[in-house]
Amino acid sequence: MAGLGVYRAFSRVFPRSFRAKLMAAVLGGTMLPMLVFVAWLLAHNGANLDQLLTATSLAIAVTLLGTLISLLLIYQLLQPLRMVADVVEAYYREHRLPALPEIGRDEIGVLMRGVNCGLREIELGRLEMERLSLEDPLTHAMNRRGSERFLLSCVERAGRESSPLMLYAVDLDNLKAVNDEFGHAAGDQLLITLVETARRCLGGEAKIGRWGGDEFLVCLHDPLPLANTKVLDWQRALRAPIQDGIVVRVSIGCAEYRAGTDAMQLYRDADAAMYRAKAAGGSKLVCLDEERDFAHR
Repeated sequence: MAGLGVYRAFSRVFPRSFRAKLMAAVLGGTMLPMLVFVAWLLAHNGANLDQLLTATSLAIAVTLLGTLISLLLIYQLLQPLRMVADVVEAYYREHRLPALPEIGRDEIGVLMRGVNCGLREIELGRLEMERLSLEDPLTHAMNRRGSERFLLSCVERAGRESSPLMLYAVDLDNLKAVNDEFGHAAGDQLLITLVETARRCLGGEAKIGRWGGDEFLVCLHDPLPLANTKVLDWQRALRAPIQDGIVVRVSIGCAEYRAGTDAMQLYRDADAAMYRAKAAGGSKLVCLDEERDFAHR
């Protein structure tokens, strides 16, 4: 770009420090003319050498003092640029949003306002892209990738905090029948209603994701009796007709986390329980546990 010739020239000597470039410019601009002037005086006024040296020493001392003051002021003036560099690095390393002071109307003030606004817009876009990458567009539950992530997170939390964890594998019993009789729009409404009702009945801490097709996963950090009570209330709420007398019928299998169980084994246990619920006629909750093998209608 035009106008960067001096910057490129200084960058060859001081590639990593903008401060060094400025200091070199100040020293060069103040000391070189003085040195040239001294050399000229020495060449043309050799007879008055003592007076010349005294005057020259005084001039150099004053020039050095002025140079040091200039460098100190420049260092302070560079503080906004250092702050900009720090917040940009912090954002790209830790996604920390900047809080630069938006002062001044010069180029630095414009730069700080631009960095504040630009990084906030970038962060909003990043969060939205992350949300879209993890969210099922139809039901707004987590998609398969998001479900895998929250399942792993829930298992890690249960192991770390020794907290209870129940995983439920949920499968729609009547999606195909509704699609065949009422069309796919009605089938989509079944899926949407399932998720909306889950959020209403299971509480804000419940994690729900669409594992694939008409199968969903639900994680609850509640003891088994309380978690099953919530799920049974949800199952009953789904029986309210949504349109054309359609009700949402689901088979649910549950598995309880035990120390040392990994995420996929917990899923396989819940999935096996769900298939037992379907094999028993559907619209049931079955927990896969030899001591608590039961079904709820």
